Amino acid sequence: MWRIEFSSAKFLPTLPPACQNNPGIYGFELALWLAQALGRRGIATSYPAPEDWGWLIEYELPAGASFLIGCASICGPHAGYDGEPVDWSIAVEEYRSMKQRIHNLSSTRELETLSAHILDALAEECIPSARLEA
Repeated sequence: MWRIEFSSAKFLPTLPPACQNNPGIYGFELALWLAQALGRRGIATSYPAPEDWGWLIEYELPAGASFLIGCASICGPHAGYDGEPVDWSIAVEEYRSMKQRIHNLSSTRELETLSAHILDALAEECIPSARLEA
């Protein structure tokens, strides 16, 4: 898994707190932007789907590799509504089937390439990021 963290006011929530998935758990705007930014790079993902911890987009390669990309804020309830930057996290993880896990098959190179595309998209928006490998 790769985790990319940064601070920005670019992806602040647009709907009021009562409309959010969970209090202080934002990320739809980030996930939608990321899906569109990756799409411009020829990487077609799913639409964002809500999760308890944030928003999820999926990416599948024709060869069978599958990746989960989680987008979430790292802040308290009502943060970001004042226009101030909040901290964000993008987690990129390969989804492996039971067969892939048993045979210890992984798509490490593809995971690194996908993460590099995400870092490049953030850099194009002048958003400095910190990448943490977990």
